[in-house]
Amino acid sequence: MASFTFLFHLFITIILHVFLAATPSSSASEQLSIPTHFLDFAKKPQTFDWMVKIRRKIHEYPELVYEEYKTSEVIREELDKLGISYKHPVAETGVIGYIGTGNAPFVALRADMDALPMQEMVEWEHKSKVPGKMHACGHDAHVTMLLGAARILKHHEKEIQVCFLIICFFFLHNVMFFLIILKSMMA
Repeated sequence: MASFTFLFHLFITIILHVFLAATPSSSASEQLSIPTHFLDFAKKPQTFDWMVKIRRKIHEYPELVYEEYKTSEVIREELDKLGISYKHPVAETGVIGYIGTGNAPFVALRADMDALPMQEMVEWEHKSKVPGKMHACGHDAHVTMLLGAARILKHHEKEIQVCFLIICFFFLHNVMFFLIILKSMMA
């Protein structure tokens, strides 16, 4: 759990640097107040507990590439609860959420959401409940951190001078799927 907390805070720090680089500001002191403000929200126990719940739900029901229908549904349910508009389906199970101005510049944050075809051998309360499938690659945590970032960005949406694209997709290492996403953004 400690490593998840570290990775989440690292992820938020990276987002803040992107935010600062893309946001015009009048002073250095004004820029320094934004990360503290964002991190305070990120460190709230409610935010952390919410993320743990989502990660466990996704981890318990892993889906292989091209089969992420329930995972996509979990993501869309959370985006709905947060009041974040999104496009779905994108290449069947993908989801693209929109936070911010809706105009350029755009900053894309993405996560893979597929699992691997292998049996989870550890015994713990939240292990995979699907025989022969597990999130050994960490995509469950990746999606959760992305949703955590979406929650924080939505909470501070009035401060954002860019459009953040929250992209949850399967195995997005293929150029063809990246082009599908770009095409869907233009539609």
